[in-house]
Amino acid sequence: MIYVMSDIHGCDARYKNILKQIRLKADDHLYILGDVIDRGPNGLGILRDTMKRDNITLLLGNHEHMMMEALMHPEDESLLRLWYSNGGKVTHAYFKHCSHAYRTEVLEYIQGLPLDIEITVNGIDYLLVHGAPSCTFTPGSRYDSKTEHAVWTRLGRNTPLLEDRIVIFGHTPTHHYMYDYPMAIWHGKDKIGIDCGCAWGVDGRLGCLRLDDMQEFYSEEGV
Repeated sequence: MIYVMSDIHGCDARYKNILKQIRLKADDHLYILGDVIDRGPNGLGILRDTMKRDNITLLLGNHEHMMMEALMHPEDESLLRLWYSNGGKVTHAYFKHCSHAYRTEVLEYIQGLPLDIEITVNGIDYLLVHGAPSCTFTPGSRYDSKTEHAVWTRLGRNTPLLEDRIVIFGHTPTHHYMYDYPMAIWHGKDKIGIDCGCAWGVDGRLGCLRLDDMQEFYSEEGV
């Protein structure tokens, strides 16, 4: 079985609740479309879990990108301020007390995270991204690089994308596309949004989609 989720943002209890529901097996695969860290209390714990599991693939999100940029360029204080203003302070508070070996391992792992992944399930082609497909980057546009475009762009309901595959994305909470509360997975014509506002409190939850039969899973109330 193939599962997708996104934007866990350190909400470890909701993450574990979804894993319990889907009963992830060794021959299943879970794709997490970025942003496991920041805002919530245990982003590093979730990151560590993705690092040790062969059947979980993490994509680069804007929060992992901010973390990487801030820690690799400490001379530029604006990068740290940007990360902190987006909920990175809680992650950094834990990270800076970790061993040098572990910090190095984490940064190397984040540097190697993909921007997008192509998969096919039941004959349907999907492109998994955090914010937007990297192939839609245009030099001279809002962002300076393909990476920034892929992790920061917010897709509109009618943003034209790819004709030959369905784009599954996170980053933009689904209340931008429909007004259901708590938030739910949004199915558009050529795209599927799965950021259900996990770190938003009562209006948000963690969503997970099984692509084999399109069954939706949500973190349970009170978690």
